[in-house]
Amino acid sequence: MKKRLLAITLVAAMAASLAACGGSKPAETTAAAPATTAAAAEKKAEDTTAAAAGSEKAAEPEVVFKYAELNSDDNINTRVGYEFAKYVDEMSNGRIKIEVYSASTLGDEKTCLNALQMGGGTVDMYRGNTNSLSDYGFQKLNMFGLPFIFTGREGMWKVLENEELGQAFLSEGAEVGAGMVGLFYTDEGARNLFTTKEIKGLGDIKSKKIRVPETLLMMDTMKALGAEPTPISYSELYSSLQSGVVDGAENGYPGYSSNKFYEVAPYYLLSGHTFSPGIVLMAEAKWNALSPEDQQILLDAGKKASEWNKGEIDAEEVALRKELEGKGVTIIEMTDEDKAAAQAACEPVWAGYTEGIENLLQKMVEIQK
Repeated sequence: MKKRLLAITLVAAMAASLAACGGSKPAETTAAAPATTAAAAEKKAEDTTAAAAGSEKAAEPEVVFKYAELNSDDNINTRVGYEFAKYVDEMSNGRIKIEVYSASTLGDEKTCLNALQMGGGTVDMYRGNTNSLSDYGFQKLNMFGLPFIFTGREGMWKVLENEELGQAFLSEGAEVGAGMVGLFYTDEGARNLFTTKEIKGLGDIKSKKIRVPETLLMMDTMKALGAEPTPISYSELYSSLQSGVVDGAENGYPGYSSNKFYEVAPYYLLSGHTFSPGIVLMAEAKWNALSPEDQQILLDAGKKASEWNKGEIDAEEVALRKELEGKGVTIIEMTDEDKAAAQAACEPVWAGYTEGIENLLQKMVEIQK
């Protein structure tokens, strides 16, 4: 009896033990499930954070270039720079960034050109004028700054878009050892004379002190027209006109308006003595550091910026003329006699800057006919 009772007790104990073991398995599984889900969620969160960080990192530019402009933000030349920066950003998916510094923030023209020549860093790109390049060894591009070389806007763009002339000339800076590479051209219109005191025609600027960029070509042009050229930094022009250091200067409608030169020099003569295009130059050292693919991005973005410029400039000039007249500016048209006399007076300037490349000069003249 005792043995039977002991057996029953043992069987019951074993059954309880088995039941306990069987019950613990689901509990263990149930407890582990939330832990696994939490770990997966944590892992997913980590992956999402890492992906976001990676996305942010990819959006950061790999290279940043400083682009210098002398004019203020409302000037079409500066706006072209912003358009160029936008196209570069789009075409490179944000890898290449162009920072535009307007209103001579990075220095005057000589400072910017010297910086490019030294390899960039303080200035990597600069929108200058082709009439300011002779002092840096340029000859072909400098022809674009010759007085009366272009018949007008249409003639100028025929030359600039020609593969043998304008497009080929973009590489001249590297060829002559100037340390600069041309990317694209801009158009701010013809450069005209303006003065602090009343004038009625071209003859009235004789012996007047006319501010010019710090370049020999513009000095020779003003001398040929009978004026007394006075090189002054662009950033100092307003105060120089205001104080009487100079009697006048020359610039296209956009520069004359955006810099408010009309406030101190309200007589604007449509001399059209120079229709020289702007050119965006890049430090050759910075250019050479880019891959061929990225170089092409800059060139393609430059073409788009040029096209934007061409589509805007005509309407811009019409609007600016109306606005300036509304502000009391006296706009003086050139007579046919004055135009003919001015062109004849400037012919010797052509000869002085085209020695050895007369054939290119002839092609420039012919392509505009």
